[in-house]
This record gives sequence, structure tokens and C-alpha cells, in this order.
Amino acid sequence: MGLFDFTQECLDAAQGKLPFQSPGGKRSHRPKRLQVFKNQFLEKYFAQAHPITPGLWFGGFVIYGVYRGFRDFGWWAIPLFLFGALITTLIEYLVHRFLFHMEAKTEKERLRLFLLHGYHHEFPNDPMRLVLPPIGIWPLALVVGLLWSWIFGPYFWPVFGGTAAGYIAYDWIHYYTHHFNPKRGLGRWLKRYHMLHHFDSPNHRFGITSPLWDLVFGTYLPLNKMVREAHSHHESEGEKQL
Repeated sequence: MGLFDFTQECLDAAQGKLPFQSPGGKRSHRPKRLQVFKNQFLEKYFAQAHPITPGLWFGGFVIYGVYRGFRDFGWWAIPLFLFGALITTLIEYLVHRFLFHMEAKTEKERLRLFLLHGYHHEFPNDPMRLVLPPIGIWPLALVVGLLWSWIFGPYFWPVFGGTAAGYIAYDWIHYYTHHFNPKRGLGRWLKRYHMLHHFDSPNHRFGITSPLWDLVFGTYLPLNKMVREAHSHHESEGEKQL
């Protein structure tokens, strides 16, 4: 068994042979999650993550970014920090729309996109795969850190601190929309907006932390605008959460 071998149920799900469907295609009980890697160590410690972990991993960068920003630039640290957070919201939108929801044409592409995002749409309430796991976020954080160091030079720390804060906000808001049930206010609006992306309009409402870039790029839909583009087997589950 190779280190990165996938389970058969993961390979089947990536090709649309979902484990909660009978051979005749009739929907049966939907599990909350499935195992992705055969290797139990990789599966447990690198392919899933507790929702608290983004703050543990990147909170120190946020604090140090604020400290270095005020030490080196005074009150100018605030717009630099906010700029870093704004960049994160743009990355969130672009990756979600153009990478996670791109059309797969081969089996390998379907598997890759299933691992990136398709799993989340099929098992949206798996609590251990709602925040990016180490196998995904740590290499990405390293690439972003090196790129930001090259682009922003002496302004690196406040911008990177803001980027890290934006990422933590993204992961925690995403978890919140799936596992909390706010009755009113902004929390209720964000939850409904994201659930509509899942269960009504997967080609709209890509923003998680805010609808800002949906408004900018024309993929915003108000809460009362229903499209029903989602697969039929999602509809009843989505209606319960909406």
C-alpha cells in the first residue's frame, strides 16, 4: 500500500458513484463523511483538521504581523493589515470560482477536483474537512509567504499578518455557516447565502466571508433569488438547512 493511495469509496465517489446510492441510482442513507486515504496516519493527521486549528497554526503570524506593522510603520500598519485581509477575500473568491468549480473532463481531473472541493459539496457537514487540512494549507501558506516577501518587501509582515487573519476568518466563517444555526442578523444572512450556493446555485454566491467579489464580478444573487441549479438529490437536504 502506497502512502498516498486512495480508498475505493473515495475513488468511486470522485467518479459520481456515491456510496449512499443503490445500484439502481436510488438514494439511500447519506453518510456524513468517508475515508479518503488508505494510510490511517496520513488520513488522521494530515488529510483532515479540527476547526480550531487555523487559529493555532496562523494566529502567531497575525499577532507578529500587527506587532511588526506598528513597530515599523506606526498607524500605517492598519491599512497594510486590512489590505492583506482584502487580498485573502479575493483569493478565496477566485480559487472557489475558477479552480474548485472548473469542469473536469477526465477521470484524473474529476478525482483532483473531488479532493479539492467536490468532497465538500457531497459531504458538506463533515466537521473534520471544513477547514483546510495540513496537506493542503501548509504548502499553500509557504508559497504565499515567499510570494508576499518578494512582492511587498519591507511591508511583508503587516500584509502577511492581514492575509493570515483573513484566512482564519474564512475557515471559521465557513465552519460557522455549516455547524451553527444563527436565528438573525449577519450570521443568519451568511449562512443562508452559503447554503444557497450549495443547494440552489453552485455557479453563483462564491463568497464565504462576504459577497463583495460576487458583486464585483457579477455572480451575486440576493437571498430571494432561487435558481435550483443543484443536483436533485441535494434539494431536500438543502431545504432543511435554509
